[in-house]
Amino acid sequence: MTPYPDQLAALAAADPALGTEVAGLRHLEGILRWAPGAGVSLADLDLVQQDEYSYDLLVPLPDARWLAFAVT
Repeated sequence: MTPYPDQLAALAAADPALGTEVAGLRHLEGILRWAPGAGVSLADLDLVQQDEYSYDLLVPLPDARWLAFAVT
């Protein structure tokens, strides 16, 4: 698995504005506070269980792209 700082760097290289927006998101609460302001409806989030401690939070962006966050 690619370390989170490397994933952020790749995102910032591909989309500097989005990279800046998500760079400070470090926990689920931060993501949930950020999403509505970014035009993401909380009802559209998808939480997929990976095991008993790990989940992937899938965030649909308004431009039809998705962000995936690993949460524990």
